[in-house]
Amino acid sequence: MKSRGPPKRSSYGTFLIIICFSIGLLAGYLFLGSPRTMAAALKQQQSDKSEHVAPSKDSISKEMAAALKQQQSDKSERAAGAATDKDRKEKEAMMKAQQSDKSENKAASGTVSTRQEQAKSAVAGGAGVATAAVVGTDAKPNTTSTSSVATTAVTANATTAANPTVNTATTAAPVNASAAAGAAAGNASAAATTAPAKAAVKGVFPDANTWPITPVKEKMPGNTIHTLFTSNGSPYQNIQARIMVGTYNIVRKMPGGERLVALTRILHRTTPDEVMDEIPTFIAQPLQPECDKWCWFPVADRANAMQQWIDAAEKDPSLVKAPWLLLLETDYVWMKPLPDPGDAYDRSVPGWSFGFDYIAPSIPIIRKLLTERCPDCDPATIPNSGPAPVLARFSDFKAATPIWEELSKWIETHEEAKKMLGWVREMYAWDIGVAANKLNIRNQPPPSSPLISQPPHDRSIGNASMYHYTWGTLYKKRGQEKEKEFWIFDKRTYTAYEHMLKLPAIPMPPDWYDGIVLQDGLPVTKELHDTVVDMLRRMNEAVAQLPDLTENVKKQKEAAAAAAAAGKTSTS
Repeated sequence: MKSRGPPKRSSYGTFLIIICFSIGLLAGYLFLGSPRTMAAALKQQQSDKSEHVAPSKDSISKEMAAALKQQQSDKSERAAGAATDKDRKEKEAMMKAQQSDKSENKAASGTVSTRQEQAKSAVAGGAGVATAAVVGTDAKPNTTSTSSVATTAVTANATTAANPTVNTATTAAPVNASAAAGAAAGNASAAATTAPAKAAVKGVFPDANTWPITPVKEKMPGNTIHTLFTSNGSPYQNIQARIMVGTYNIVRKMPGGERLVALTRILHRTTPDEVMDEIPTFIAQPLQPECDKWCWFPVADRANAMQQWIDAAEKDPSLVKAPWLLLLETDYVWMKPLPDPGDAYDRSVPGWSFGFDYIAPSIPIIRKLLTERCPDCDPATIPNSGPAPVLARFSDFKAATPIWEELSKWIETHEEAKKMLGWVREMYAWDIGVAANKLNIRNQPPPSSPLISQPPHDRSIGNASMYHYTWGTLYKKRGQEKEKEFWIFDKRTYTAYEHMLKLPAIPMPPDWYDGIVLQDGLPVTKELHDTVVDMLRRMNEAVAQLPDLTENVKKQKEAAAAAAAAGKTSTS
């Protein structure tokens, strides 16, 4: 018998295998595309991703490198407190919720009658007291350090609320009854923050440069200045605010100080605070009520608060005391009056802003956000500034603030944008608002800027009228950089409630000698040392003139407690 070889595969089975294989190839081609198409898709994905991430250090400009260096330089700013990861996530979730439209509407939904009662003593240019709804915040990477921001809640002062007084030291004219009534009427709808005029794209107003300079019908002296600053009323910011206002009062007595006609603190807080009688105050309803005690990024409220003040001022023009508005932060030190800015009613005269070398408007996301709102705008016109310090007309703030407010909220709810832009993110929102509306504001860096100098980053005051102490100044011995500093001035160490009431004198540095270096190893020159001494001397001059509020606040709290107890007794 012949042996059999392996059985032959049927031609039918082979045919089926070929058909199945062919169908598989066709399906893969249809659903996934050709190899060339797939490669192109992967390349596009990589390109898209690069649009949404910060550029690498190898590909960034000097300007962007400076921005990244600033964002990474100060651990005390980036640490955002010593909270655990769990606490951090909970607080971030709370803040994100506060930024939603729903929570914003809830924060602004107080009854009209309550708002009107609160607004009776909320004034601009005079000492306000109760809660209204109209403006403010604090700062940039130098804004409130969340690692050290005070957590003390403020008890409302019933006695002060019942008897508001006007601080004539920082006010051009006393506030009258009609001004307070006008503020009350304006506050009822201020929190709605509707756009002040129709715009083809939200926040872009092609006719902005033709708007009235101010809502005030009577012409005011064109070179006068109304100073504004924002705060959340924490001890950390109130310590700075009291010193800043003290130095403001000093320079008002100098030649040129007559142009500084009024000062208003824009307080974004749910309750009055302890310095209401000392500092002329206008109260805005905050987006983040928890910032009364503690929050991660209180400056996120600044644009919304400013919009509230603008809305209220349009309803009650007496809130505006001069055609030039100067928006500052709490951590400024006045050294001399601003130079004459020129006639605000002459539209060819530019406003002023300050060029920060750690703001990088060429970052792709910033250019993209501008062109989305203003396709014909040149991204090169985005200033490397921020909302403070800025000297501009009321009409300029009215035009720039809607985009500033919108993007401030947008950034807070987009983690990638927050990571890319860091602690200065809200400043970029302002810059886009300025560029999109093509405002006539001249942006100047130090030392030519007439606004601020920032020691120890800047070695001298240059042309500036104020110092800004955003950075700490730590003295170390050369060759011992790893050792503890032998002298320090850092605003983050001044957060105590008792220091807010009774300001301590700031220790002066020891005499200069060759061999002192800063915390980053750079040498402390004689010029820089003298600049630091100049700033601290002026601060201590103001501190020496400021009253101790301890006993006054104690009596106010006792009166408020007694009134509350009496109210409970009468209702029981």
